[in-house]
Amino acid sequence: MKNFLKFLVFVVLVSLGISLLYDYRMKHGGLVGPSATPEKYSLATAPPVDRKEIGTLEEFNRERRTLVSNILPSVVSVKTSKKIAARRQYGLDPFEFFFRNPRQFRNPSEEAMVQNSLGSGVIVTNEGHIITNSHVVDQVDEIEVQLSDGRTKKARLVGSDSQVDLAVLKIDEPGVKPLKLGDSDAVQAGDMVLAIGNPFGFEETVTEGIISSKGRPNRVDGFGDFLQTDAAINPGNSGGPLINLSGEVIG
Repeated sequence: MKNFLKFLVFVVLVSLGISLLYDYRMKHGGLVGPSATPEKYSLATAPPVDRKEIGTLEEFNRERRTLVSNILPSVVSVKTSKKIAARRQYGLDPFEFFFRNPRQFRNPSEEAMVQNSLGSGVIVTNEGHIITNSHVVDQVDEIEVQLSDGRTKKARLVGSDSQVDLAVLKIDEPGVKPLKLGDSDAVQAGDMVLAIGNPFGFEETVTEGIISSKGRPNRVDGFGDFLQTDAAINPGNSGGPLINLSGEVIG
């Protein structure tokens, strides 16, 4: 016991000493680092390339911006939700055990958990039909579409085909801007394309690439005639359109 008291007194004294030392250093500026001498520097005043020398690239940049600005109003966010029954065992909380409804003692309770998912889609008709991927809306309870201007609309599933992973949704919204469906047979390897969607929930994300190959089969069952692209497509981008330089949907 005496040894413990000695140890306790020692700890208290050391703590007090450290506290007093810290207070002294703070009051006398001991913890402040040495003042740095102002560093002299100068920044570049001209870009390495004169824009007049890359007029073709500048023109291409402007045309690409125009293309993207005309496409974005037709790309939508597809938000889905479905209820999942989660079985709970009573007895983990003693208060819940004593105060729950008597009927709930018979069996473990089932509580509905809501699972939310996010995808993308593209408007393809004046009547509000939207193309997305089948797996985005597979076995969900509710589908909601967010337009490019932020408005949200309830959507219904018109039809889907899991084999080619396509689904058609419908919203009742006049005045939507559809994109034209292009001819994917006319696409060639090396063609420049844009992929637009909402990966990770970031709305209206545009990535650029080329058609890497045509006629790719589905890895699952070998069925299909798919386009391969190196444009970045991340989770949440599913259902978003692949666009050619004419602004047409080709995939």
